[in-house]
Amino acid sequence: MLFASCKKDPVEPVTPPTPLEIPYDGLTATTSYITTFKGDDGNTSVDFSGQSTRIAMLKELDAHMKSWTTGAVDANKLKNMFANTNTPFANADLNAATDKTIVSKTAGSFSPVDAETERARFRSFFDAQAAASAFRTDSAYEGHAGKLGNYLVNEKGFEYAQFVQKGMMGALMLDQISNVYLGTEKQAADNSVIVSGKNYTQLEHHWDEAYGYLTSNAYFPMKDPNDATKWLEYFLGSYVRQVGDPTLVYMAFLKGRAAIVNKDDATRNTQIEYIRTALEKAVATVCISYLNKANDATTNAARFHALGEATGFLYSLRFAYNAKVNTTKSNQLMDQLMNKPGGFWDLTIADIDAVRDEIATATGLDKETYVNH
Repeated sequence: MLFASCKKDPVEPVTPPTPLEIPYDGLTATTSYITTFKGDDGNTSVDFSGQSTRIAMLKELDAHMKSWTTGAVDANKLKNMFANTNTPFANADLNAATDKTIVSKTAGSFSPVDAETERARFRSFFDAQAAASAFRTDSAYEGHAGKLGNYLVNEKGFEYAQFVQKGMMGALMLDQISNVYLGTEKQAADNSVIVSGKNYTQLEHHWDEAYGYLTSNAYFPMKDPNDATKWLEYFLGSYVRQVGDPTLVYMAFLKGRAAIVNKDDATRNTQIEYIRTALEKAVATVCISYLNKANDATTNAARFHALGEATGFLYSLRFAYNAKVNTTKSNQLMDQLMNKPGGFWDLTIADIDAVRDEIATATGLDKETYVNH
């Protein structure tokens, strides 16, 4: 009886865990995003050509905004570039990409009415830049548009080229990454069936499209192989590179993509949370830094240029995920910078510090921060 009572139940066999298709511990900051992920055909399954096309369009638009040094800026040309109408680009491939536009992706996560409000804002910036360019050979002073140092400003000292460039980093890139492609709808896409004619699942593709708005390179950040003093990022990616350790953002994109291959939703969701937080922090940090640089400036040219960049990034903060400086707050703070009778000419150090302090408080960042941009 004693032996019978001590008899042990049979031990169930242990099923070994299924090995990950892409082990996370093999991913490093020098792991290529392009070659790591492959389809059944052995070729890369990464495709963010649509994002690269739109960024190329924005580069041409940005260049025309700044073309005032050689002639008047054409507002209609800018609007055509925005909407990809009337073959406005020097690059014929961009004109041929008739299904790709900047405008359709601007404020894409907003309601149709609110999105149109933001798109109209950019069109008004195009008009304002064209109007200021009529005075490109004049020297700017309060109440008169013209050249201020190396910059074109309107009568209130506003540099619309910066409003557009920095503003699009939020309205196009930050919004598409954090709210659209890493958003609930896109991240609920199918991850079991290969898209017809492609070698990726729809979910894999959405993740790559988010990455494509940060960079088109195989690594992030990436130096120019022909000039070690230069980096290959543009727009939002260029500024994210300058804040904290940018390789952590890259690793989050890399690990999240691997998690999709591994069918590991929990790990993917952790990376989404990190990316959203890091991008908002980067934009806010750079905004605060430019406001500090504006107050340190010794010339109006340098001061207004820094204010133009800061204002563009302040606008962009509304496009962060669950933005700490949302549309209402962003508009309020922009008004504090822009709505004095003389615009930037009338701003005091205290005025600028007040806006800076509100951003720092809302985002939990150091108000004294500087970035070496």
